[in-house]
Amino acid sequence: MKNIIFIPYIKRKEKLGGSGVEKIRWDSGYEYGISSWKNWAKKNNCEVLIMDEPMVPESEMLITWQRWNALEILEANEIEYDQVLIVDADSIVHPDCPNFFELTENKFTSQLTDGCYEFVNRGIKKYSNKFFNKEYCLPSYEFFQTGFVIVNKNHRDFFSKVFEFYSKHSQQIIESYKTIATGSDIVLMNCLRKEFGVELNILPRQFSTMDLTRKNLLFFNPNHWWEDSLSHLFNSGWIYQFTSIPNNSMNRDRKYWMERIYKELYQDFKD
Repeated sequence: MKNIIFIPYIKRKEKLGGSGVEKIRWDSGYEYGISSWKNWAKKNNCEVLIMDEPMVPESEMLITWQRWNALEILEANEIEYDQVLIVDADSIVHPDCPNFFELTENKFTSQLTDGCYEFVNRGIKKYSNKFFNKEYCLPSYEFFQTGFVIVNKNHRDFFSKVFEFYSKHSQQIIESYKTIATGSDIVLMNCLRKEFGVELNILPRQFSTMDLTRKNLLFFNPNHWWEDSLSHLFNSGWIYQFTSIPNNSMNRDRKYWMERIYKELYQDFKD
């Protein structure tokens, strides 16, 4: 079996001061996430592929939606694969994480979103009503995390339907992203998975540790009652996702946590 880890990590251009000169900016901290996946891939006989350029301009398709071209990109470049993990760069995998490719049952496989349930249900209801004339396309307990999805050749037809849907509703999707404010693709991808009848395989909870702030797994306030240690985090699961890190008095942002956690986990590894 040839398994691929596909990581979208798009370079962004920005102006240098008033000079008009452009430089490439990488989102801070993501390099630690990518390094963790490269190390894990070596240990588990996988290959890592970085998507560092958009397929089309963002004005034509939101960047987050372009990651669902993963299978097309692999085939266009004549890269063989059996299964593909499409995973966000703002995640770190523990070096001892078991091989989840062995748990997919050859199905569309992901993690349940174990975060803010108000966010999930509000998004499902608003998108279901707007695009499918339903109150809820799916129950929140089937809501998967789009930052970690394992697919295979059987899902090419599903992704073709996804892009047909996007092409037909692109302006509405972009407007909804701005007004509904529940992510750019996560809700619609969940609705489309359900509407197109794609069977979902959910990994056990230990393969996803997200919403770290609400779970009190990160220490960023001197007045916290818990200790400034990562042991509770490492005891909670295998894969850590660094979204929604709030501003705090200790200036411990996403880069701080990703660097600290990566160095503690991978101090004996080399990239």
